[in-house]
Amino acid sequence: MVLTRLKSILALVLLFFISNGISFLLAGTVGTSTADLLKVNMGTRPAGMGGVYTAMGDDAYAINYNPAGLSYVKASQAILLHLDSLADIQYEYLSFATSWGGENTVAANGTFRHSPTIDNNNGTPAADTQDLLGSLSYARKFSESVRAGLTVKYLQSTLGPFSSSAVAFDIGAQLDKLPYGIRAGLSILNLGTGMAFNPASTADPLPMFIRLGVGTHQVIDKNKDLNIGIEIFKPIDQDIKMGVGGEFWVFPKLFAVRGGYKFEGLGSTTYNVFQNYSLGFTLTRDIEGDDFSLDVAYNPADFTTTVQDTFFFGLNFKFNQLFIF
Repeated sequence: MVLTRLKSILALVLLFFISNGISFLLAGTVGTSTADLLKVNMGTRPAGMGGVYTAMGDDAYAINYNPAGLSYVKASQAILLHLDSLADIQYEYLSFATSWGGENTVAANGTFRHSPTIDNNNGTPAADTQDLLGSLSYARKFSESVRAGLTVKYLQSTLGPFSSSAVAFDIGAQLDKLPYGIRAGLSILNLGTGMAFNPASTADPLPMFIRLGVGTHQVIDKNKDLNIGIEIFKPIDQDIKMGVGGEFWVFPKLFAVRGGYKFEGLGSTTYNVFQNYSLGFTLTRDIEGDDFSLDVAYNPADFTTTVQDTFFFGLNFKFNQLFIF
């Protein structure tokens, strides 16, 4: 009885967010959102898979794509990530997730973006820019096939002498154990307040996303995991995008390779300074029952507008015997 009521409440909450999300997306136009930090596909593993993680996310990286995927964390997991991007912009990323009671997971994430000082060369003072994003998440496994999650986050941005902040929510659900090993996921990201660096101006909305993905997990040669998926997502200020991606554990519990491809701006031409494909790999080692991994992802430049590639480097610690609660 209690489980049935919880599922009904979940369905109503999802319906509310979806209806509001669609309204915002239909109202948005190209170039009308702010807080571009929220547009970055953070996470080394999902970046190597082309961002295809709404259905396939099953670890602490899921906090940025679909919080429902956090419910797969079995004990505790910590992730440290560094990203070198365009114009020497750098990202520092920390996530921690821990299981609670076998059916619940709580997680926290912090992301800091910093860039070189902007020298205006026109007599005005140089300007520093930085962004700090913090979030708290909760996910629950309602059954072996139904999972849901919610994230609350706070963003503080600074541009020279100006600053602005915003509060946003993410909500998501995953359906597992579908026929043929199919898993499906749906999430709505960045539904919240707007941001304005000038108090006298109208606040711009956050870059809200609706993401819908399907994928499957298969086992090759009895012990080699294969995860593949496809995903469509609609940003508030851009056309619909699509991605395909996957990973294959060439050597079980030791070495995995990843690849992904994005189809940008379905229905119109969308400017992108990177190639549409991405690559990645993981090296992992079991030490006394815990898994310690190095995750790497690579997003190459298009060598027309830029020659600066993007590299993700992540340290992934799965503490399989650590329970906080």
